[in-house]
Amino acid sequence: MNRLAPIAAFGLSLLALQAPAWAGKDNDTLVWATASEVDSADIYYQNLREVVIAAINMCDTLMHLDPLTNEYKPLLAKSYKWKDDRTIDFQLREGIKFSNGAAFGAKDVAYTLNHARQPNSGVVTRLVVDWIDNVEVIGPYEVRIHSKEPTPAALSYLSGVTPIYPDGHYDKAPSVPAADGKTRKDYGAIQPVCTGPYSLQNFISGSSFTLARNKNYFKDSPKGQPHIGNLVFRSMPDTDAQLAALMTHDIDWLWSVPPENATQLSGMPNITVTSSSTTRLSFLSLDSAGRSGDTPMKKLKVRQAIAHAIDREAIVKNLVGPGASVLKSMCHPVQFGCTEDVPQYSYDPEKAKKLLAEAGYPNGFEETIYAYRDRPYTEAVMNYLRAVGIRTKLQFMQWKALRPILNNGQATMAHISWGSQGMQDASASVSNYFTFSPDDYARDAQVRDWLVAADHNLDREQRKALYKKALTKITSGAYFVPLFAYGRIYAFNSDLNYAATPDELAHFYLAKWK
Repeated sequence: MNRLAPIAAFGLSLLALQAPAWAGKDNDTLVWATASEVDSADIYYQNLREVVIAAINMCDTLMHLDPLTNEYKPLLAKSYKWKDDRTIDFQLREGIKFSNGAAFGAKDVAYTLNHARQPNSGVVTRLVVDWIDNVEVIGPYEVRIHSKEPTPAALSYLSGVTPIYPDGHYDKAPSVPAADGKTRKDYGAIQPVCTGPYSLQNFISGSSFTLARNKNYFKDSPKGQPHIGNLVFRSMPDTDAQLAALMTHDIDWLWSVPPENATQLSGMPNITVTSSSTTRLSFLSLDSAGRSGDTPMKKLKVRQAIAHAIDREAIVKNLVGPGASVLKSMCHPVQFGCTEDVPQYSYDPEKAKKLLAEAGYPNGFEETIYAYRDRPYTEAVMNYLRAVGIRTKLQFMQWKALRPILNNGQATMAHISWGSQGMQDASASVSNYFTFSPDDYARDAQVRDWLVAADHNLDREQRKALYKKALTKITSGAYFVPLFAYGRIYAFNSDLNYAATPDELAHFYLAKWK
């Protein structure tokens, strides 16, 4: 299917009808777009990849994971020292200011992390803060973090995904109605105030946000100095509209270009196309625990049938494209503790049909599948399931609408993706889904206990062994079905000097105009 022919025609008509584009080098404004509607710019309260990208560009954390060298470096911290296996001391940099002009210091670190760690804080990715017992102010520029248990991934959790805000940042959060008829604080409504390379200028929920270069960003930052003046995000749900906007230079950067368009785009003037492997996982969540009711997913043979029904290699080759690979386990191979040495399910539709019949469904059954990103990939999965008798009805929605359905245990089957927020540890992937969190649809106590033990064990080899036990049982029980690790195709204005990184994050602070 050639989608670019009508798009190109549409783009030419746009050139004739609209004023000159305001994106690009001449305006020192990098405009980027995806299909997601972003309802909060705070990474603590919205874990969409678009918000993670915003956070790393406008906010700083205690530590920094260099995307080019994969080394951990102090960022807001000047140095750190482990006092014992549950205590880390951080000496902080002096002379740093927030975007509102307030001076940065130890009280800000303690306030932010002590707020986030509270069980009722509403933070959506709990694993990055649940390990913290308390953050103590030792001096004006020194903090001590006490962990509940030994936490070998602590530096990973303190890099990129735990921005520091000013003391009192959430004090004016509005109250909104809660599900129980009471009220709760909507902390995600407060716009982030940070110390990073860029600062948030405006935010329009569901539509756009703008970041401006922090001209006073501290010179010794391992992130370096930002070069581009403004970063603008736009929500553009329609892929054809995104491509047309790129060709008319109304936007400068696109993430996840469909493979069928990549070759044609690369032949167009002033557009650069590149690809990269990523750590983002694509998988099916199956309700083996019966949280959504007494459904076929509670039967092992049904879940195994689903795993055998899907040709993952064909999806990778024909749909996802360059950089993608078949996912063999519920983690990414580059993450510490991940193993691919677990039971595998070959593509075998006849075996899938046989398993369904043995489970009591010789004629298959009907089920709803939920999804929120990359609809063509979900539709391919649906086609494979239909071929063995599982007739699925798609409920495709924005993440902010799907999230409460998942949290409340209502999704019998869901097609999910997870990028671990760039963290290179298996605790950021498998432990996020199988330790009785709202995302856990297996509720296997033995798996949970192995993972909790692995997450807090300082012995590297013992950690690996525990993760392998858990991952083996997860795949043996087909609790979730690993599909593929994403590759990403990027297309952007050729005036832009931009390097794609495997963490799937857009480090725009590293980008420059040529």
